[in-house]
Amino acid sequence: MKKFVIEKEYKGYTIKRYLQEVQNYSGRSIRNMKFILDNKEVRPDKKVKPFNRLQVIEKNKGTNIEPIAMDLDIVYEDSELLILNKEPFIVVHPTLKKVDKTLAHGIVHYFLKTTGNITVPRFYNRLDMNTSGLIVITKTAYAQAFLQDKVDVRKKYLAIVKGLVEKDEFVIESPIGRVGESLRREILSVDKGGQEAKTAVKVLKRFEDYTLIECELFTGRTHQIRIHLSSLGHPIMGDELYGGTDGRAKRQLLHAYKLKLINPKTKEEQNFEADLPNDMKSII
Repeated sequence: MKKFVIEKEYKGYTIKRYLQEVQNYSGRSIRNMKFILDNKEVRPDKKVKPFNRLQVIEKNKGTNIEPIAMDLDIVYEDSELLILNKEPFIVVHPTLKKVDKTLAHGIVHYFLKTTGNITVPRFYNRLDMNTSGLIVITKTAYAQAFLQDKVDVRKKYLAIVKGLVEKDEFVIESPIGRVGESLRREILSVDKGGQEAKTAVKVLKRFEDYTLIECELFTGRTHQIRIHLSSLGHPIMGDELYGGTDGRAKRQLLHAYKLKLINPKTKEEQNFEADLPNDMKSII
């Protein structure tokens, strides 16, 4: 439940308009809520007055994802957010090809155990099955809308790529798209259906025939880091889909290790970091 005191400048706004324009709720999320204005339940088209006290109660949004007990590496949790350090080799959310055991199943179980409710997990970001690291789950529609529309969430990754990257720092801005039904993404011009994509790259250490780099995402395209690095001739070690097959790695060595955001609850900036998994530590 969220509580608001209506400020003078929003006199005459409907509850729906106030929540959408001032508090950044989505129209879709508002349909799944009830509203208490000065201790009386009202409709979202009710107009507000200065100093009205508004309570927004989100109805529990169930899911058909079955709860499955799973060890979750919890980095941070409050009433609005759950941040996990995802291990590799697990799909985040059920797909047409993978429906039996995903990270979402484990989160549904965790919510059931801690709240007593079957609740849909809202993923702010997603990671590929074999990518490890920080993943954000929002517990409420408010938190989801807050992060999506009001906050500049900064995400940084560590990757081990094949070959020696020459430049110390650079930015890749090649658009990305999919051709046909292939799982692979390609460097594809915008006029042919590609989407703009931007990745900043910084070399951290060079080894004999591979390089440890840091990548910062400014857009969130599917496989963005993987295809951007592969397009430069430096695929991520272990990334079979983009030419990085290597006997030293059983998966693409990509890890979401840093995250900076404004907390929807406290409105304060927070920084999170997830240590490298052992398979990457063993190589560097």
